[in-house]
Amino acid sequence: MMFELRSPCGCSGYVIRQPAIRHPSMLLLPQGKRTPRMSPIICLAAPPDPPDAPAAGSDSSPGPGPSLLDPVQTITWGGTLPSTRRAVLGGLGGVAISLGGNLGGVSSWLLGLDGGQLAGRLRADVLVPVRGAKRCVESKHGFEFTYPASWLADQTLANRAARRAEAERGGPPGLNLDPLDDYEWRQQRQRRRRRPASVGKVAAVEPVVAFGPPATTGEENVSVIVAPITPGFTLRSMGDPRVAGERLLASLAPEGSGLVASLLGAEERTLGQLGDPRVGSTEQQQGQQQEQEGQQGQLYYTLEYTVQGPRFFRHNLSVYTTRKDMLYTFNAQCPEARWQEDAAVLRASAASFRLLL
Repeated sequence: MMFELRSPCGCSGYVIRQPAIRHPSMLLLPQGKRTPRMSPIICLAAPPDPPDAPAAGSDSSPGPGPSLLDPVQTITWGGTLPSTRRAVLGGLGGVAISLGGNLGGVSSWLLGLDGGQLAGRLRADVLVPVRGAKRCVESKHGFEFTYPASWLADQTLANRAARRAEAERGGPPGLNLDPLDDYEWRQQRQRRRRRPASVGKVAAVEPVVAFGPPATTGEENVSVIVAPITPGFTLRSMGDPRVAGERLLASLAPEGSGLVASLLGAEERTLGQLGDPRVGSTEQQQGQQQEQEGQQGQLYYTLEYTVQGPRFFRHNLSVYTTRKDMLYTFNAQCPEARWQEDAAVLRASAASFRLLL
């Protein structure tokens, strides 16, 4: 009986010759008999040729794989190039993240190419500093101005404003408001409503917003105060800017107070509906502006003055305007010793103050 076996290499070359076994009893052989021997195994397949040895002096082959020096081969070996859509979306996403996060100041640089005019119209400088300044927009009272980007908001004013807003709404569940503080604030608010500010005398009111450099004494800051005034009061009723400035300084540093106030400059400006300045140069034009004030433009008085006391000497730049029986006062101040360093940024901040139409 013959059996055909296949070798591991796949060829059928093994032949085994052995007598056929007809019954299991035939496996019991008598003594003295030897079992038949198996024929030698013959493999008809030839072994594979050995690899050629490298020639002497030649470099060995690096084997299969991409060339790390060629990026095209590396990408092709690991897969295919990304689709154009993915590449475009990835690029746009990176640009959006860079611009939105102002990575490396790229957004500030782009928005400052036109002098910050586009950023001012879009109010993008509320979030991103442009040319070293950021914008404060106060929608409740309706005004805006710019301030140095490194300055911080007064947290005391912010906390008080938040508490007052919650008190007016009744407070959220579980909020423990100080009843004494709330009562005193309500009493002050009622007194201010009963006694509005008169000409040349401004009621003592807390600023709405204030910004200043961190870790300082607070003498260097910009702030805005909004206070009620006598119904029908206008800046023109105080005279021209210089006369109005003299009256204001007389109330700030009266005789016997130990304070000395000096008026350094006074000017006016009128902003139209589109923000274009229209400054009257003749009495007739000024009279027309007085009649049309609130219809064609908003009138502003800008005063520059110093106030010196026994322990301080401050330089101030204030802007005044009125609307709907409310007096808006923007004030930028710093110690006189720092005026030369802060003059540029404080003047720019004062010039940017305007009411929202």
